[in-house]
Amino acid sequence: MKRLLSIIVVMAILAPLMLFAGGSTEVTETETTSAGTAKTGGLPPGQYNLDDYEAQTGTKLTFSDSPFLDGKGLPPVEERLPDNPLVMETWMENGVFGGTLTWTEYTIDHGHYLRHLNAVKLLEIAPSASNHRYNFVGAEVQPSVLEKWDQNADATEFTFMIRKGLKWSDGVPVTTEDVTYTFEDCYFNEEITPNLPSWLRWGGEPAELTVIDDYTFSIKFAKPYGLFISEITGSNAGRFMRPKHYMTQFHKKYTDISKILPVMEDQGYSEEEWGKFYNSFDAGASDAANHIPTRYPNAIDCPSLHPWHVVDEPNPGEFILERNPYYFKVDPTGKQLPYIDKGHRIFVTDLEVMNAKIVAGETDLQFQFIRLGDFPLFKSNEEKGGYKTMALPAWQDQLLIYFASLTPEDPVYAEVVQDKRFRQALSLAIDREEVKKSVFLDFGRVAQYAPPKGSDVWEQYMDDAYVEYDPDKANQLLDEMGLKWDDKKEYRLLPDGRRLTIPFTYYEVTPTATPGAELFPEFMTPIGVDCQIKQVDGRLYWSQNQAGEIHFADWWLPVQYMHIYGPAFFSVTAFGWNTWINTQGESGVEPPEDVKRLYELKEIMQSTGDPAERLRAHKEIWESQAENVWVIGTVAAAPVPFVYNKNLGNIEIAEEWGFYSVVVGDFAEQWYWKQ
Repeated sequence: MKRLLSIIVVMAILAPLMLFAGGSTEVTETETTSAGTAKTGGLPPGQYNLDDYEAQTGTKLTFSDSPFLDGKGLPPVEERLPDNPLVMETWMENGVFGGTLTWTEYTIDHGHYLRHLNAVKLLEIAPSASNHRYNFVGAEVQPSVLEKWDQNADATEFTFMIRKGLKWSDGVPVTTEDVTYTFEDCYFNEEITPNLPSWLRWGGEPAELTVIDDYTFSIKFAKPYGLFISEITGSNAGRFMRPKHYMTQFHKKYTDISKILPVMEDQGYSEEEWGKFYNSFDAGASDAANHIPTRYPNAIDCPSLHPWHVVDEPNPGEFILERNPYYFKVDPTGKQLPYIDKGHRIFVTDLEVMNAKIVAGETDLQFQFIRLGDFPLFKSNEEKGGYKTMALPAWQDQLLIYFASLTPEDPVYAEVVQDKRFRQALSLAIDREEVKKSVFLDFGRVAQYAPPKGSDVWEQYMDDAYVEYDPDKANQLLDEMGLKWDDKKEYRLLPDGRRLTIPFTYYEVTPTATPGAELFPEFMTPIGVDCQIKQVDGRLYWSQNQAGEIHFADWWLPVQYMHIYGPAFFSVTAFGWNTWINTQGESGVEPPEDVKRLYELKEIMQSTGDPAERLRAHKEIWESQAENVWVIGTVAAAPVPFVYNKNLGNIEIAEEWGFYSVVVGDFAEQWYWKQ
């Protein structure tokens, strides 16, 4: 009865989501808040070059900045902004400066929120109900750090222009010298980058960088790269540019190793580990999520293009951020963004402590690593905590999937898990209705890991593949494989007579991980598969994964990763195969022919400029997943909670528009305090 009441409450909570998901993002008149300025029209939410914005709106912007920067000896705001700033069209109102944004995380060494709140991309997607930073193919591409871009007819050469006058957070101009340094001295330095990322060796040869002038450069590939613009849309600016003026002090090409070595030795690095030492600084230049003092202390002082930068770490896992005085975006009235001056990230020990802080109103924002099952708790305490709760679509289309390592070292076990009948049997043994009710409060729909319903490649059979709860059919498949029962008919045996045991190792990558892990052994008992559950922390998990020691786990997956990383699941489920592909056969485990075909299909998707050919390749990958069950899906399209302080502006419209939770986080610069 209690569970039924919870479901009724949550259905009431999620009614707006059901009504408005996929709704229009047309700009309409809004009421004036006590602090913001009302919008009465304008361009759709997104980002526009200033010259384009003024031409389309007929306005002329005058720039201003936050009083927080007064008295800091900075040049005028007009000199700190680029020649052609980026205008961010706000979602509801034009806000005001000031205040601190506080959030909590229970992972001490990961910046999951910074990956969104503080990210700066090369190019950006227009916010919409159908796209997000991990689902960007086909989305409208808008400028960001890159002001303009172009490509040749056969998609082998791409030209980009950096904003003239764009500056790092310490005021030093960004130019193509930073791009050249990143490519020639970082990517093409084997000590720093032992293996080039796949995009830089597209076509089997290193990409060619050509500098045209101080702000313009081109990248040429050995063969067509039809999805390259889509791939870099949403990529951190560090993919193309690191701050040369800062990073060279740690680079032995520019600074004598005798001057670097004392610092290295003080931190426990030998001279042979220079590349590793350098990367501990470079982490801050490559990704906003790496500005975590606990994880990358060397990265904190690295100049960036982010809206905020870390200035203090009062306690391990806790840090303070302040606005970047050289940030390159403004609002429609000319105010330099972000509106909010400071950020405060608080480390908590676990999910329950985080929930307590939400209910007590001690955090301004939580939208990651919170459970749908806690919706009634959040909703019933809104008035007490001074916050609002939204239900938004999760960017992870499946918040709970199961997978077996397909390249384990044990040859006998490997033969079993590589047999598709084994994976089909495991899938049939899972009671997904129970998963949907107990983990997702009966929301979402039972589905195999499959394309989004209604997409160009989706067919009903892909959702339905081996998702019926049928232990008898599962046992039949295992019998066909010759996996005999023991004398007590309690457990099945491997072909060499050992008990068939799945070592299930996981960490709480999402709040569904633990309940998913707890349910799995119950599902395996009727088919005789022993399952040993072990929870570890994130560091140990990834260390074991890299070593090929993870045999089975639960996880999440966004289906749209398939466009770029597809078959994405092999990066985590078959580390040996993925390594073999990425090193071109120099290391790892050679995949079977049907798996090689999937990587060929991925390459077709990335290279072709023909949408029809890309669609055929995409569909063939999903047809393979439906038959082979490379990963095991459970429930699709479950929403996630988004909790925010009721006085934070330019957020609440996201529920009406049906935006993904991460889309809201990606546009944090335009949030502001109403009072």
